[in-house]
Amino acid sequence: MKTIKRVFMVDGKPFFPLGGQSSTSSAYNDRESEAAFKAVKLLHGNTLWTDVYWEHIEPVEGKFDFTS
Repeated sequence: MKTIKRVFMVDGKPFFPLGGQSSTSSAYNDRESEAAFKAVKLLHGNTLWTDVYWEHIEPVEGKFDFTS
């Protein structure tokens, strides 16, 4: 049987994601999002899993707001 080697690469180097997940309702709240980023940083993490809500990105059809 053939051994399968799975390595996630970023910029040609192996990458091991270490991080956390914010609560599902905090992605649209700047204060809570900032707290989630700070928590991951305190843990020396490199990844944050958070939700993105399309209605906050495109509140009106054809008008995009990426500030959050």
